[in-house]
Amino acid sequence: MDPGLSTRMRATLDKLASLPSNGVSPAEDEASTVIDLSTAQNEVIRPELLEFFKTLIEDKITEQAFALPPGDGGDVTTRQALALFFNTSFSPIHTVKPEHIVLTAGATDALDNLLHSICDEGDSIIVPGPSWYGFARIAGARANINVVVARPPTYQNFDNYLLPSLQAAYDFSADKSKIKAVLLCNPQNPTSRCYTRKSLIETMEFCQERGLHFISDEIYARTQLNDVPAGSPKFVSALSLTEPLVPEGAVKIDPSRVHVVWAASKLFGSGGFRIGCLVSQQNPQLLTAMSMVTWGHANNLACLYLSNLLTWTKLGTLLTLNSSRLTASYRLLANVLQQLDVKFITPTDGIFLFAKLAKHAQSIEDEQEFYARLAQQGVRTSPGTLYKGVDKEFGWTRIRFSIPVKTMEVALERIEAFMAMEG
Repeated sequence: MDPGLSTRMRATLDKLASLPSNGVSPAEDEASTVIDLSTAQNEVIRPELLEFFKTLIEDKITEQAFALPPGDGGDVTTRQALALFFNTSFSPIHTVKPEHIVLTAGATDALDNLLHSICDEGDSIIVPGPSWYGFARIAGARANINVVVARPPTYQNFDNYLLPSLQAAYDFSADKSKIKAVLLCNPQNPTSRCYTRKSLIETMEFCQERGLHFISDEIYARTQLNDVPAGSPKFVSALSLTEPLVPEGAVKIDPSRVHVVWAASKLFGSGGFRIGCLVSQQNPQLLTAMSMVTWGHANNLACLYLSNLLTWTKLGTLLTLNSSRLTASYRLLANVLQQLDVKFITPTDGIFLFAKLAKHAQSIEDEQEFYARLAQQGVRTSPGTLYKGVDKEFGWTRIRFSIPVKTMEVALERIEAFMAMEG
C-alpha cells in the first residue's frame, strides 16, 4: 500500500533511520524492572515540582489557559520571567530583554528552527565532540544539513583541545563555504563539564573570522554539583562573552551571530512540558523569523508553569536542593566506580558521568554487546561511541545520576554484581 508520503518525508525518514538510537532496545529487557540511566531526565526534585504545579493549578489557572497562545515571540509574561532568570543567573554583558527571547517547545524545537533559519539544505555545522547524538537527528531532519564532528584527541581536559579540533574539522572539510555555524553544549553533554572562558572566547573568534554563527546550547546551566575539584572550569554563558575583554587588535565578536538555547527540561526535570527558548540579543530579523515558524509551539499551560516557577520566592531553595540531591547520587556512583577501578571524567555541572565501564572493549561491537548485557541485568546506560568523542576509544558510557538516592543504590548493586560476573 502506498502510504502517500511526500518525497521529502521519505528522505527525512531514511535519514532518521540511519542515525543512532541509544544502542539498547527496550525489548531486550524487562522495562518494568530495568533502571534506565541512559536518558537525559532529572528526577531528583520532581516531588517538589509536583506539589508546586498542583498549587499553581488550584490558585492561578484562568480561562486564558484555553485561548490560543500569542505570536510575536510567545507569552510576554514567560519571556519576562526568562529575562529575569538570565539576567540574574547567566551574567550577561547586555541586559536580556523579553524582546530578545522567542519561546519554543523545548530546546530541540529551538535548535531545529534556528538551524532551519540560518542554514540552507546541504549546509553544514561543526559540533565539537563528544556531543549529544541528538544534534545529528535535529540537523538531519527538517533542516537537512550535515554535522561535521570535531573530535578531541583525549577525554581528559578535552576542552583544552577545542580550538585545534575545530580548526582541523574546518580545514579538512570538503566545502568550507557550506559551513554556517559552530554548535556546542555548555555545560557539556555527556561529560558534565564546562568549557573554559578562554576556550569559549577562542571559539567565538574562530566563528567571527570565518563568518559563522556561534550557537551555545546551555540547557544544563545551573545544575552545578557541590564540592567540585579545585580549579574546575565554572559555567560561563555565551551571553557574558559577546564583548570579551581581549587584547587590542584581537577579533571582536559580532553579537548578531551569537545565540543561546535553553529549556526547563534538565534543570527543572520538566521535559514533558516542552518549554524552552532561543535568546539572540542583536538579530531582530532572526527573532522575527523564529517567531513566525514557532508560533503556537509553546502551550499556555507550560508557560504558566515556567513563568511562575522562575519568579517563585522559593526558587533559590529549590536550586540548592537540586544541587544537593544531584551531588548525593553522584557521590554514590563515583565511589562504586572507584572501587571497581573504572576510569571516569569527574563531572562538575550536569546530570551525567562519562565512564569507561567496559574496560576491555576493543570495538563498537564489544561496547554495544557489553551494555546490552548490562541492560539485561537491570541497568541501562548509553554507549559512549554514540557521542562521537575520541576516535577508536571504545568502552565508554554515559551514566545518568539524576535519580533518587534509593534508586541509585539499587542500580549500583546491579552494576557491581554485573561487573563481578564479567570479571
